[in-house]
Amino acid sequence: WVRHIDESQDRRTFPLILVLDNLRSAANVGSIYRSAEACGCLEILTTGITPHPNGNGSEKLAKSALGAEQILPTKHFATVRQAMEYLKEYRPNVMLVGMETTERSKLYNVIKYPGREAASSDKLIVENDCMSSPGVALFLGNEVSGVDTDIMPLLDEVVEIPMFGLKNSLNVAACAPVVMYEILRQWKVSSSSSKSSEGLD
Repeated sequence: WVRHIDESQDRRTFPLILVLDNLRSAANVGSIYRSAEACGCLEILTTGITPHPNGNGSEKLAKSALGAEQILPTKHFATVRQAMEYLKEYRPNVMLVGMETTERSKLYNVIKYPGREAASSDKLIVENDCMSSPGVALFLGNEVSGVDTDIMPLLDEVVEIPMFGLKNSLNVAACAPVVMYEILRQWKVSSSSSKSSEGLD
C-alpha cells in the first residue's frame, strides 16, 4: 500500500553524519536531505558553495527535500577543513569515509563501519553537542571535481560503488542512500519500530 501522508512518531537517530563538500546542485542536496532523514542521520554538515536550508539555494533545495531540511539538524562551514575540525572536536570517534573513485578506494560493502552498539541503543546520547560514541561521517563531493583532494589523506577510508556500464560513477544523490543503507544493514538496525515492514538484513 502507498502511504500518502507522513506518520507522526519519534524520529530514530543513528551515529551517521553526512558532509557535503561543495555540492553545486540544490536539487541534489535536497534529495540527499530527504534520504538522510529517512536513514535517521544525526546531522548534515554543508561546506563552501553547497546550498543549505538557511542560506544559498534554500528554496530550490526545499523542493526536493520535501520538508526533510526542516527536520534534520544541519550546520554550514566555509570550508570542508572547518567541518573536519568540528568533527574532531565534537564527534571524535567517528570514522571519516569519503565517497570517491581513486586507486585507494575500496568497495563500499567490504568496509566494516563502526557504530553498531550506539545504533542499536534506544537513544543516541549527545551531551553539550558532543557525541563520544563511534559512528560514521560520510563525505560526498562536488558533482564534477569530487571530494577535495587536499583532505583525502585525512580520511580513514575511501569507498566506491562498483560500476558495470561505461560511466565511472553515479549521481551524488543516488550514491548517498546506497552507502547509508549498507551502513544501517551492517548495524543490523531493527525494522520493528520503523515504518517499513521489511528488514535490512
